[in-house]
Amino acid sequence: MSIILGALTTFMEGLAVASLALQGLKSLAAPLLELGKELGLIEPETDVEDLGDKAIQSDLKPDDFDCYEEYLKAVEDYKLDPEKSKLSTEEKKIQKGIELTVGVMIDKYQDFSMDKFINMIDHNQNFFTEAKMGEIAKVIKMDGQSITDILHYVDGTEKNSTKIQGTVDTLLEIEKNTNPGLSDKEAFKNVMELRQ
Repeated sequence: MSIILGALTTFMEGLAVASLALQGLKSLAAPLLELGKELGLIEPETDVEDLGDKAIQSDLKPDDFDCYEEYLKAVEDYKLDPEKSKLSTEEKKIQKGIELTVGVMIDKYQDFSMDKFINMIDHNQNFFTEAKMGEIAKVIKMDGQSITDILHYVDGTEKNSTKIQGTVDTLLEIEKNTNPGLSDKEAFKNVMELRQ
């Protein structure tokens, strides 16, 4: 659990340094929460602000559980006190909700650089939208290695042309499935612009 908490701390410190305004937090939270839901790690009806509020109010700690997923489930089951909810800002609640969302995904996919994948989503929000998370989750569920493959395609570290082509094909399929009116040329351009 300490490796997960270390990666999570690094991500949250980066988020704090970025000093995202409320709208920026919401735009980051939406695709991350959706990905967590689509991967089956977060309850479908969960709202990021309520999740964060429950975590703040509950005083539950990840170290008190065998895995982060158990911690998340305990937080999701916590009953909010409306009076205590008034004591935390919307920003703090959303930040804490993002922390739990990211934490459970890092825990589940720790063998596949999920922490870096989440940072990549943050830096490429024009492509990795909330609407695409269902398609991305399908790919991840079929093969967790796809997390690393997409990450290495985007960051430019993948040099194997066969792997690059496979990742491009996957991203094109995601792009076309979520934007059916897009021409093949436009979809290809969007996927190529991801590569740094």
